[in-house]
Amino acid sequence: MPTSTSSEGSSPGGPPPGAGRPAVPRWALWVTGLAALDVPLAVVLTLVRAGGGGLAAPAGVPGALSGVLSPLFLLVVATEIVGLALVQGGGLPAYLRALVVAQAALVALTPTLVHGGAAGLALTVAGSGLVAAMLVVSLQYLHRNKQVARRDLAILSLWPLAALLTAMGWFLWGFEGSAWVLAGSVIVQLAFAAVATLGARPEPTRERVAWLLRPFSIFLFLLFAFLGEFFLGALLDYQIAGPTFLQYIPFVPHSGATLTGVGTALYDGLWFGAAIMASAWFLVLLGFTMGPLVAFKAYETRERPQKIRLGLTIAAFALAAIYVPSVASSTPLIQAKWLAAVPLIGWGFGLRSGGPFQSGIFLAIVLMYVLVGVLSVLFGRKAICSVMCGAALMYQGTGMTEMRGFNQSSRVGKYFLGSRLSTAYLVTSGVALVSLFAISALSLLRWVPPVQVANGALDVAALPLPVELYFGGVWFAMFVTTPFIGSYSCATTGFCHWGALSAPFAKVGFFRLKVKDKKVCQACTTFDCAKACPVGLVDMPLYFRTKGEYRSSKCCGVGDCVGACPYGNMYHQDVRFWLLRRFRRDDPRGNGIPGGGTPLPMVRSVAATPPAVPARPPIEAKAEGTPA
Repeated sequence: MPTSTSSEGSSPGGPPPGAGRPAVPRWALWVTGLAALDVPLAVVLTLVRAGGGGLAAPAGVPGALSGVLSPLFLLVVATEIVGLALVQGGGLPAYLRALVVAQAALVALTPTLVHGGAAGLALTVAGSGLVAAMLVVSLQYLHRNKQVARRDLAILSLWPLAALLTAMGWFLWGFEGSAWVLAGSVIVQLAFAAVATLGARPEPTRERVAWLLRPFSIFLFLLFAFLGEFFLGALLDYQIAGPTFLQYIPFVPHSGATLTGVGTALYDGLWFGAAIMASAWFLVLLGFTMGPLVAFKAYETRERPQKIRLGLTIAAFALAAIYVPSVASSTPLIQAKWLAAVPLIGWGFGLRSGGPFQSGIFLAIVLMYVLVGVLSVLFGRKAICSVMCGAALMYQGTGMTEMRGFNQSSRVGKYFLGSRLSTAYLVTSGVALVSLFAISALSLLRWVPPVQVANGALDVAALPLPVELYFGGVWFAMFVTTPFIGSYSCATTGFCHWGALSAPFAKVGFFRLKVKDKKVCQACTTFDCAKACPVGLVDMPLYFRTKGEYRSSKCCGVGDCVGACPYGNMYHQDVRFWLLRRFRRDDPRGNGIPGGGTPLPMVRSVAATPPAVPARPPIEAKAEGTPA
């Protein structure tokens, strides 16, 4: 008689042995394997350093960190990151796989590989350029993909955090010789690569979202990216200009009570930040990040005047990054005596150090204000806000252009929509102008002997700080909070005193937006012009339908609305078109208007029905044989 078994696993119809156990995820196997390799390797390299061996022991690194920051360990980690990207990154877009590989390159460029000097500077330059290229690729990816997978958006917003820790580690290592943050950044880079690649799913199974509806993720991306470039710019300033760079910052020695020490540290930190944000190499790094995006936009646009304006925008920023810091900061890119002889006004327009009464600068300030007024009358705010100002380069690249959608979706941006000067706009503009002129007025105290404060020390050390923070810290804070307050917030909110001062001149000048035929706008249902406006002038279609033109003191003349019109019905009118209409008598068709007033297909389609063709008389039948 056959005996029955009590084991279910041995029954013919039962599940196979071990089927009840959960399968070990592949990511767990990868993490276990990496830990099993890296931890013993770091320990061995640390012991070799502690035992006096010469194997991969970077100079200046504490013994506890010598294993993690040894060249051999760094190369192993870089190889592991590349392996993760190639083996486990199949479910990621090519863009994200490239970011992971770039992280490996950052690990391989860790400055402990060399002993400072020219080689250390070369590693810093290469790493800074790599971070800038990664940011360009990221913003271009957002430009081309309005919807991304949730996981990809999380990776996009967090990879700059790894880059930020790397930049902080490089800065602290080069500035103070501290290696703790540097060692931590290497581990974070490896952890980021593991999180980004392990568990990635194929494209069809991923849920996609519109990144414009995820403002916090974009905010984190901009914040970490800006801070990373800040520390890299500071490191470049320090390595190129040397310790003399710090001599131009009015630091206050730390002494006294704890509360006094905290205030002193805050004051010194603010001055340090303001000095870096006005330094040459920080601006150069920003230029190499945002400049290519503006060049991409110039390549994609169809309008030749727009291509020219974008080229002038890049040239203006390059001039500001070379000329202005060469005179106004301690980190010049070029040394020329004739530059020092040219009066420099800068972003503050003379609102500091005695204002326009400063010796030798009065005439230069007057000429600067006159020049701004004349340019605003001839070309509107376009000459200032879309060409000369650094904000033009920062906001007009491909990826940043897409963020104009935050003007209508953000809670703060909604208060500044349209051409009407809202209460919020007037308050912001008034506070900015009053505070700047108040600082300039206070600086006049140094000219009055009875009320001099510490022999003018207040004016030299304290009063310029708010101006520096206004044009540096506050402006960049508004830039990184674009997802919450909208794009071009310096212009839309009235914060920029350049725009506030040029707006009245632009209101009475030649510049305005015009359409070739109002009927096209009356029949249009897309409102693409309003959607493309980077400053949120959503009411322009109404004026086009009724008046055929639009003029607003808030219009910066960016020109995206012109290119967005699907019918080519819009154009900018400034002094150039006024001259064409006045002196070109041989142009009866267009009268100086682009396109010559040719009727558009949309107008022809809605035109009056043509008269009916008269019926032809019936042909009489002729008898057979009758001559024709």
